[in-house]
Amino acid sequence: MKKIDITQKDNSSLARIYEFNGEKDGLILYEQKEVGNLLEATIRISNMNMQQTSRDFKLNMLQVLSECFQFEHTLFWEVADGELNEQPVCFNVETYTIQNYLHEYKYYDPLHPVNMQNQPDIQLMQRNEAISKKKKRYYVERFLQLNDFIDEMVMYLYNQQKPTAAIGFLRKEGEIPFTEQDSQKLSYIKRMIENAYLLHQYVQPSESWQITQREKELLIYLCKGFKNGEIASCLYVSENTVKKHLQNLYRKFKVTSRTQLALKYAESLRA
Repeated sequence: MKKIDITQKDNSSLARIYEFNGEKDGLILYEQKEVGNLLEATIRISNMNMQQTSRDFKLNMLQVLSECFQFEHTLFWEVADGELNEQPVCFNVETYTIQNYLHEYKYYDPLHPVNMQNQPDIQLMQRNEAISKKKKRYYVERFLQLNDFIDEMVMYLYNQQKPTAAIGFLRKEGEIPFTEQDSQKLSYIKRMIENAYLLHQYVQPSESWQITQREKELLIYLCKGFKNGEIASCLYVSENTVKKHLQNLYRKFKVTSRTQLALKYAESLRA
């Protein structure tokens, strides 16, 4: 396949797309087809419908990443207070796999938000050393391999220096593990994905503010400063149920923390 030298395009954004070739004294080369895929992805992301439903937006984003870069097994998670929403949008990932992950293995995952402090926004499983080798091996052998996966990569999206979403990438048996080049592709379009996601959240229709009676009850206790366990006792539900309600409320109010949620709810009552 023909390669093109993009070092000559100093004034072009294409100069940010690169692959170092040590055999040619650091000459920056990239497959012409890959440049086309990157350009197609930027165009499709910039033209996405920002007013579609949250699920449709996330699924469309994952489809773009699959069709342009062959990322065939992906998940779009919302993140709040360093925790993953328990209902991600999945692309070629089975529901039971997610349930298994959330139930037992998520904190062993080196790429989980709680293990990603002070780590780059885009992480390859193989180079991540956020947790011990023993825990990492346990996660790979007990979760990834038992679900026919061989590798993992993640890209975090940020708002005001806090992670607001994460896109996870998986490779199955028989597929090629993720490489630095895969990470570089994502780094080129990360800011565009981030901005598109934040804009989508901003323009969501006002119906997303509608809350259920149970959510109203939870918000009352939240505004009083109750913790999850205390709220669960008051509402006669499990803490997991409280967490699910909070994740839904974060999404509806477009916030990422308990404090922001309480303030925004109080503002809505005064409006």
